[in-house]
Amino acid sequence: MAACALSSARVTDNALFNPAWDKQSLISTTSEVFHHAAINALPKMENPNQSLDLMRAYALLSLVAMQHGNTRDMQAFLGKYHALVAMDGLHDEANWPKDLTIIELEERRRLYWSMYTLDIFSCIVFNSLIRTREEQSNVRYPTELDDAFFDNSGYRGEPQSPASTASPSSNVSPESWLHGYNITTDLWRLLEHVTIKLHSHKKKKRTFLQVATNFETSPSAGTLQAEADRIYFNLPHHFVIINEMTGDQGRDLYGFQAANITATAQLLRMVLLASEQNTVEQRCQVVSEVVDAFMQIPSSYLRAISCPLLHHLGGIGSVLGSVLEESLSSYQYQQVRTVLLSLAQLLENLDLGMHSVQTADKLRGLVIQIDEHMASQVGNESSTSTTFLGMRNRDHSPQNFLTEWSWKTGFMQSSAT
Repeated sequence: MAACALSSARVTDNALFNPAWDKQSLISTTSEVFHHAAINALPKMENPNQSLDLMRAYALLSLVAMQHGNTRDMQAFLGKYHALVAMDGLHDEANWPKDLTIIELEERRRLYWSMYTLDIFSCIVFNSLIRTREEQSNVRYPTELDDAFFDNSGYRGEPQSPASTASPSSNVSPESWLHGYNITTDLWRLLEHVTIKLHSHKKKKRTFLQVATNFETSPSAGTLQAEADRIYFNLPHHFVIINEMTGDQGRDLYGFQAANITATAQLLRMVLLASEQNTVEQRCQVVSEVVDAFMQIPSSYLRAISCPLLHHLGGIGSVLGSVLEESLSSYQYQQVRTVLLSLAQLLENLDLGMHSVQTADKLRGLVIQIDEHMASQVGNESSTSTTFLGMRNRDHSPQNFLTEWSWKTGFMQSSAT
């Protein structure tokens, strides 16, 4: 029921990527109906018995809540999941039952590392606590084999990527789509350490973004970026080039992993950027490159990622929103404004339902705040006033800004692609 609730919510928000599927038939039963059924099926006891399915239900319900825009419920279900992790010792394979089958082992490994990445995501995007530390985790990565290549009798070989004609040779292979899944986990583990470093510099009760834009450069940032670059540049070709969806699930799984790797790598760039003192120009440069990277991903994959991507992109805009605390030149003002409007346009183009519109509106609201910020500077500095008023007489509508920015950065070509 939880899986159906999530699927229905994603379809409602236009995350349907296979044209052969009929949207109306898929949402004839609403997400809320499945959601209530899942809630009613949960155990009523405070201390339920060990249950992998219960953990998975809580995990899925946290995603459903995020999709519905209810972050409070999302955190509640995450808390229930992590309570079971603590009670049953899911973070250490030594605590697992000794008679688990191969499939049960793989299911637990996939669940654990999937929820680890969601935990770090929640910390960055929603400013919550990190409940899972990679250094305290004694859980192996999922074996890089598709389900068809193993069962409880053993592992039988390795799958091949769409570009591969090699013969199977081992149980772990970069040819499996799960190799991309594990690479993404590696990037989230780097993100955990950058995030912890950010929070360790707090001197007062401040938000993540306030801390991220104010503390001194950390020597470890360069090391972490170098490791991220090493991971990314060593990726197999099929996890770098993201082709349009084909409708063939076997092939599209590789595209999903490539899109996920790109999105996570760009988030890592943003958090690393936030971990150092940077000029407005540097921040705009990185953010514009990040937006460009997202525009290279086929929109079908971005729509399929759905609501989590909106929070991801919205956080990028918030990093630039910190310029409200600074004095901007006219050139810096134009840079920030155009990048934010480009990001808002990207969100609107994805057409991810009401959540997409709301996130884009928030970014445009940031632009209005920056306009007001510049206007206040104009009132205090006559030298700035002449430049600013002259600029305001030009056509600075969103469309004009996007057109200028498109020609300057190649977004026009990216959008056409």
